[in-house]
Amino acid sequence: MAKCVIATYISLGMNQSVSVHFKKEFPVFPLPETMLLPHAMMPLSIFEPRYVQLADHALDSSGQLAIATYHQEAKLESDALTPLRDVVCLAQIVQHEKVSHGYNVLVYGLCRALILEETAPTTERLFRSAKLKPLEEADVEVDDHYRDELQELLHRPNLQQLEYVSTVEQWINEPDLTTHALFELIGCSIFEDAELRYSLLAEPSSEVRTLKVLSELNRLDKLIEMTHKQSQDKWSDGLSWN
Repeated sequence: MAKCVIATYISLGMNQSVSVHFKKEFPVFPLPETMLLPHAMMPLSIFEPRYVQLADHALDSSGQLAIATYHQEAKLESDALTPLRDVVCLAQIVQHEKVSHGYNVLVYGLCRALILEETAPTTERLFRSAKLKPLEEADVEVDDHYRDELQELLHRPNLQQLEYVSTVEQWINEPDLTTHALFELIGCSIFEDAELRYSLLAEPSSEVRTLKVLSELNRLDKLIEMTHKQSQDKWSDGLSWN
């Protein structure tokens, strides 16, 4: 049976691997925008009946579900299957709590995958499911010199102002966190642009994703510098740069 094996991120306190068997269908949990990348974690509050049923189904099997994204142009309609983007993040439920309205769960991104075929909901099964294909080889490593380049970038005064920079610096010094996983975590934590996150999710090459993250950090550095130059204390004669 086709499978990929993914090493679990060290912060979960587990030194184990997870097997993903791609010949079966996976329940699909759609979101308005890309929120999860491999190696990152995300809390979900599940309360709609169809998604409570989805969580029950997932927890009764492998605990795996596909975190999908609606098409940008699609209108969200409760009575129709809103079209999904082709690439999903296959996730593992690592914690769950049953609450009165449903579940609070914590999911961990395992790998990126391509939707091959969707199965529509039925009167008995309220959620959609899909057959998936892995989009890349598991944990293809990138050169460690990118890690050094990242560290130099984060020492720039402008980037020191980013909210998660101290966390990223801790990740850089984490010996059990691969460079591949490090850049996945940065893509999911520092960048708020959902389109950028989807472009990282849909990109099968680890090296291309790494270069894109470095390029975006350089862009942020320049934007912050421009903002400083346009700050109010640099205005003259009561005029702004706008």
